[in-house]
Amino acid sequence: MPCPRNWQRGAATAALSLAIGLIVLAICVQRPNESGHRIIVTEQRKSSAEEARDGYDPHGGDLQDLRGKARAFFLIATTTTTSTTMSPENATKSENASGSLDMPQMVAHMGSSTAETTAWKTLTSHPNSLVQLLPSRAMRVVQEVVRSLRKEREIVATTSLGKVRGRYQKYRSGERGGYYSFKGMRYGAPPTGARRFRAAEPEKPWSGIRDASREGQSCPHKNMILDTFKGDEDCLFVNVFTTQMPKDDESAEQPKLPVMVWLHGGGFSFGSGNSFLYGPDYLVAEDIVLVTLNYRLGPLGFLTAGPDAPGNQGLKDQVLALKWVRDNIAAFGGDPNQVTIFGESAGASSVQLLLLSPQAKGLFHRAISQSGSALNPWSMSASSSQRAARLAANLGYVGANNTEDILDFLRRVPAMKLVEAAPTTITAEDQRNNIGLPFVPVVEGYWNQDSQEEQFYEEPFLTQHPSDMYHSQNFNSDVAYMTGYNTHEAMLFIRRLRKNPQLLGIIENDFGRLVPQDLNVTQSHDRVTREIRSFYLGSKHVGIESVDEMIALLTDLMFLQGIRRTARNHAKFGNAPVYMYRFSFDGSLGLYKRMLGIPRPGVCHGDELGYLFKFGFFNLSLDPKSMEVQVKNRMVRMWTNFAKYGSPTPDTEDPMLTTKWAPIDPTNVMNSLNYMDISANLAMKTNPEPERQRFWDEMYQHYNGAAM
Repeated sequence: MPCPRNWQRGAATAALSLAIGLIVLAICVQRPNESGHRIIVTEQRKSSAEEARDGYDPHGGDLQDLRGKARAFFLIATTTTTSTTMSPENATKSENASGSLDMPQMVAHMGSSTAETTAWKTLTSHPNSLVQLLPSRAMRVVQEVVRSLRKEREIVATTSLGKVRGRYQKYRSGERGGYYSFKGMRYGAPPTGARRFRAAEPEKPWSGIRDASREGQSCPHKNMILDTFKGDEDCLFVNVFTTQMPKDDESAEQPKLPVMVWLHGGGFSFGSGNSFLYGPDYLVAEDIVLVTLNYRLGPLGFLTAGPDAPGNQGLKDQVLALKWVRDNIAAFGGDPNQVTIFGESAGASSVQLLLLSPQAKGLFHRAISQSGSALNPWSMSASSSQRAARLAANLGYVGANNTEDILDFLRRVPAMKLVEAAPTTITAEDQRNNIGLPFVPVVEGYWNQDSQEEQFYEEPFLTQHPSDMYHSQNFNSDVAYMTGYNTHEAMLFIRRLRKNPQLLGIIENDFGRLVPQDLNVTQSHDRVTREIRSFYLGSKHVGIESVDEMIALLTDLMFLQGIRRTARNHAKFGNAPVYMYRFSFDGSLGLYKRMLGIPRPGVCHGDELGYLFKFGFFNLSLDPKSMEVQVKNRMVRMWTNFAKYGSPTPDTEDPMLTTKWAPIDPTNVMNSLNYMDISANLAMKTNPEPERQRFWDEMYQHYNGAAM
């Protein structure tokens, strides 16, 4: 009869061999960590409902390979929403006299905090299961091996405020390799209580390691498509994505990557910087560090009512986030001296306002505005506290017309009610003046007009209108700038037609409402109305037969006119090159048109975003040789080139970019406006939409005395 001690030794040897086999298997299926950084922490999972809600992509996770194979063997310390690991102390207490682990006791311990999976039940239900037979020490060895492999894709960065734990994840775009992801890092303290309607305070330092594997809450808003409320006031978060982390050897010179900071659009009313819409895969593959962020929206971000609620809170959030980037981006491999800000729609207008604000000077070095300008009529609001008083009244305030009492009331109203009541502040006069966004940026200090001395409770973001600042050449003129538009921006307004089918009839009977507010035609309003109508519609009526003409008119009024004037001002009065583009490629990666279900040909507002960002809900399988992929590759290369070199087509030879993008000639901005036409091919051209440009230049020259 064999010696029990020899039997135990043999069993231990077999268990160790099995553990080694598991290690080899896990290493084989694990994609190697490409940077050589040390891994040190664990991961938490969301429920499937949360993943669906936030656009979470399970294939982008860092543990998929290991979960699929290694956990199927032993399933040690895993599963559902929160993973729990058995401590060595508890394991020791569970050992029986023979030295083997009491497996039912271990299962019960794990089951108290995690739900058993089918794989775990299968492995433990049979009395001769390998898991049942393994000695405790071998089990703990395997447990540690699995835990270390799970940690292999997690990494800690040390910021100026404390340590954060991110993770390494594979590209979802099909390329080999991956990048480091740090999500939901707070850059500002929650702007609640007395800080509501005021500039946020910076986040305070912390001890220990904060988890940065999940995005934070978005700022309170209503979803554009679903029209449902979402978000929390504790929302001031940044996300950082990078392919290169600093090495442990601080003595060696380490190159830093250019940084691109994304400001999302949404009419200053909705949206977030989260990766469901703004996946980093395409951009970070070009060796830049991408930063996305949330900023306050709607009344919480832009309500104004005097010095205690001066307005522009959302823009001040952006400044605070840029200060965070300046102080911390080096911890993620980024260069704080090479920061490019870029944004779309309201984010594009934000970029331009940051170029104008003294608060933001020196925080970035290049700028890109896509389909938006601070000179667009929807971008700025009249400086007045009347809308705040109207909001309070609509929410039930019945006190005196006292600003302090009104703000006290509004600071106690739940965020959801503020957001839902915001549209009720739009008046009939607002609608006639094409004001559809109730809370947007303002010029601060309007309350000082009748005062002997200026009163500000905090540093103002903007104290002059952008047009006045350009006339006085008072802007950050040393920043290289790129701006442009999509050919059919106003296709976006088809959504308004669906909500209000009578809108075409209203415009037909009151076409004068489309005369620009900044065109000085008080004495000639009717004549100018006829001229605009004749130029765009000819003899057509406003209706279904003239939708294309109305899209062209509204594209000019709401987007292109302000974008063109911005480009001219920066080129003529600035000290850095200005590049202009026209995006005309109507492909399958167009975002907004597909989100809104618009079947018409043309490039809608927001359609270029699919050629810069990986969308979580676009599961398109495109041929690598398709025109969409080629356009996407060119767009990403030009945008990241601009961030790296200050030029979208630097002198280096690149077979992808065979056309040189020439900047606007600052000596001839009125007659020769250079732009890059981005379609299936690249083409340098002059004067976008030339007939329409000439019409408006002559209008402003005649009635205002200057086309700029």
